[in-house]
Parts: sequence; structure tokens; C-alpha cells
Amino acid sequence: MTHPYQVPQPPKRRTLRIVLIVVGVVVVLCCGGAGVGGFFLRKGVKGATDPARQAAESFVSDLEAGDADVAYGLLCSDTRGRFTRDVFVQGVAKQPKIRGHKVNGVNVSSVNGRTSATVSMALTLDSGFTDQHIFPLVQEDGAWKVCGQPY
Repeated sequence: MTHPYQVPQPPKRRTLRIVLIVVGVVVVLCCGGAGVGGFFLRKGVKGATDPARQAAESFVSDLEAGDADVAYGLLCSDTRGRFTRDVFVQGVAKQPKIRGHKVNGVNVSSVNGRTSATVSMALTLDSGFTDQHIFPLVQEDGAWKVCGQPY
């Protein structure tokens, strides 16, 4: 005998499904946000370091080309005050010739309103030796200039 009245079944719980959907959405949003944030962070860092890198590479490229006179123009005023153009050109002529270079790293910092940078390079010399050299740079009149012991 069947009962004319059937007891209604409670609705199926979909808690696991809802939790998985919410977790999936959160993961997608986090990964997407991290990707977009990483892109803009990289773009910002590259924008800050590229001008200093380019200035140091221009300086070294001029030395590679044997044009120490042009490289002298890329020195900061403090360094130009310590070396006359002739002394600089003669000093470069006594150094081993640079045959190639590779930038290993760039660091830009601002301390007390003074912006400076260091560019680390591997300089391949005509002897075959690779010299690790750090070029300090400062900003003068909106342009990066090589400072300190240039080469």
C-alpha cells in the first residue's frame, strides 16, 4: 500500500559547487591582478633604469670605437674637473682596448633629492680578459653622466 501523501525531499545542497566556483573566481582575479601589476611594475622599473643604462652604454661604445673625445663629453662635471680632455684621452689610450661589453645590472636611487645610478658591465678587452666594471652615474641638467673613475 502506498501513501497518498509523500514527504517532500529536502533540496540537494550545492555548497561544494558554490565554494569551488568562489575559490576559482578568487584565484583568477588574483592571478590576473598579479600579472597586470607585474607588467606595470616592470614597465616602471624599465623606464627608470633605461636612461642610465643607455648613457653608460653610449660612454662604453664611444670607448670601443676609439672615440675618447666624444666619451669625455659624457662625463659629469666633477670628473671633467679632475681630468682635462687631453689627460682623459691619453689615459684611455694607455688602457687595454675594449672589444665588447655586456650590461649586468642597473641600479637607480634617489637620496636627499639627488638621483644617482650604478651600471655594472662586463668589459671584454682586446687581451681576451673580461673586466667587471661599475660605472657610477649622476643626473646633470636632465641627462645621465658618468662620474667617478670612468675607466
